Amino acid sequence: MAKRTELWAQLEISLSRLVESLALELDDNNLELLRDFIANREYGVALEWLQSAIKNNPIHISPEQEKEIRHLAKIMEICQDE
Repeated sequence: MAKRTELWAQLEISLSRLVESLALELDDNNLELLRDFIANREYGVALEWLQSAIKNNPIHISPEQEKEIRHLAKIMEICQDE
């Protein structure tokens, strides 16, 4: 249980930082949904929603942000579109 709690804490911090780093690029609705997903420990949903928002909107992400998205997807075992 301790490992899961540590993982949740890591995911919450990393996802929150990532979302906040894109706050100016995201519309208010997507930003609110992402924050809610993270607050409710729906980390996989949050990451997939973020990826969809990036793909479907003119959102520029930095190489560091892209690296973090891939890292989080790997941790959560979420398949990445190439």
